[in-house]
Amino acid sequence: MKTLLSLTMATGFWAFGAAADTPRPDCEDFNNNDRMDSHDRQWCQALAIKENYLRDGYTETVPGSSGRATGVSSRLATSFSSSGASSIHGTVTIKELNGRFRLKLASTDNTLYYGRKVRIEGTAGVGDGTLEIYSRVETDLWKMSAVLVDRPIRGQAPPEEGLVLDGYVKTVVKSGPDVAFYATLIALAGDFYLVLVAPEGPVRDIRIEIAKD
Repeated sequence: MKTLLSLTMATGFWAFGAAADTPRPDCEDFNNNDRMDSHDRQWCQALAIKENYLRDGYTETVPGSSGRATGVSSRLATSFSSSGASSIHGTVTIKELNGRFRLKLASTDNTLYYGRKVRIEGTAGVGDGTLEIYSRVETDLWKMSAVLVDRPIRGQAPPEEGLVLDGYVKTVVKSGPDVAFYATLIALAGDFYLVLVAPEGPVRDIRIEIAKD
């Protein structure tokens, strides 16, 4: 995540959860080291990162009801080594998808990986309809912002609510050129799932290419 040089947002929209005795800083040009202290600069950096997540489609929940996929075919290579390195790459095609569906991409009996984060990236395309791909997000933006400022504040709680994200980032794929995506998979014990949603009715002829690390 690159350091953002400016933050343009409506103060009223972002003001929920701020401590009554700690007013939110004016974040315009917050990287000007002579204008605000380290605490406020880190606060503004956290808000800038959050704005970026929202721009990328962050949501706390995955919409839709439980659905189904038909005509699923995959050619995937997976590895979960004892050294802690994992890899998933290959191709998945789905003839038709309805509703919300968890597509299992890999499975392992190596307990080292149970509940562990596995990240993939690649491209996706559809023949007809709209597909949404969801990536799991669990991150503390206050701690993340600490590595992006000169004099970080550590060991303190975030200065306002909403700086700990627990949800998903959405990638939208429509018929036309393939769309690049990344996703942190849902881990259930040793199984790893990609969350797919058809928000507007059936999606047909889905093609997912997962790149090799």
